[in-house]
Amino acid sequence: MLTYSAWSSRQLVAASDLNPYLYENSKQLAAPSAFRVKGAESITSFSSRARVKWDMWDFQRHGWSSTDMVRFRCPSTGTYFVTANLTFRPPSDMDGKKSVTLYTLASTQAPEDDSYSDAIKSLTTTKIIGSYVSVNLSGLVHIPEGFHVFASVTGWGGTWTQATSSNENWSMNSFGAIQIAPDAKGLGA
Repeated sequence: MLTYSAWSSRQLVAASDLNPYLYENSKQLAAPSAFRVKGAESITSFSSRARVKWDMWDFQRHGWSSTDMVRFRCPSTGTYFVTANLTFRPPSDMDGKKSVTLYTLASTQAPEDDSYSDAIKSLTTTKIIGSYVSVNLSGLVHIPEGFHVFASVTGWGGTWTQATSSNENWSMNSFGAIQIAPDAKGLGA
């Protein structure tokens, strides 16, 4: 959270009094709270909504944490730009006449509560047999300090599978957030 001074109008202020406000605020704005995880090797079946368990941290800044690599604890209240990319192979038994759908969500969850709120949704469809399909998600999410953010995926129209490729799994699957408004009280504030 940014800190602001409480000096009166025309009050003389020493540089040493200004430095904590200027330096700390600039430091937070120049290197905002952020995290990125990658790889989704653990997803084997998701014909119903499945929370994504990520394989490894790419980076984290300012205290993002996770005890299970599924839910990521937000260290600082604010508005975040959240992104996810998931790549899979559509069902092998599809006939190319009907579309199959890949659907993903980013959700937030209070620290001591099992309920959650879906914040962003994205879907993609294909009729192409044997292709790779990526579903990309991005948008603004207000996340209070201590809340968790996580991604879920669902595939319809048959059994979706991991994309088999010479590319590493982590190069095709990622999830992250970067704080863009530290003092925001919500998306409209």
